[in-house]
Amino acid sequence: MLKKISAIAVAGALALTISACGKRQQQKQAQPPTPQSNLALPQKGQEATVTIPPDEKGKWKAIKVTVEDKTANTKKDLELTIGKDTPIPGTSLSIKPLAFIPSFVMQGLNITSASNEPTNPAAQVVISENGKQIFKGWLFQRFPTTHAFTHPKYAVTLSGWVQS
Repeated sequence: MLKKISAIAVAGALALTISACGKRQQQKQAQPPTPQSNLALPQKGQEATVTIPPDEKGKWKAIKVTVEDKTANTKKDLELTIGKDTPIPGTSLSIKPLAFIPSFVMQGLNITSASNEPTNPAAQVVISENGKQIFKGWLFQRFPTTHAFTHPKYAVTLSGWVQS
């Protein structure tokens, strides 16, 4: 008789545990999404919007980049005017800086600057080879390998900036 009562008690406890787990799962599913999960992240082929704060517009006139020839083991430092396509001497490359952001932040599909202090400097560039665009993206001074320009012969890194 004691064995029967123990077996019924164990079965009841097991049933309650399974039932409670199911309710917890339903509660988790019923919770509204967190604000972070609602952020729109760029999908393939979708571009973020770059917003330059009004107090920064026109403050930066150029960026400085280092172009490395990996096969010849040489480096060139260049100053590139924002908005101007510049051929890189001795190469088949040209670089056009589109924007400079001194304190890069990305919130969903919007890229802007948190301040006018160069705490996370980044430059949006277009790199072409023999007139054909091969890269459009961001060069980060503090994180040069993040989303870096990749090429079998050349490397391009952001090394500085020039204020107006």
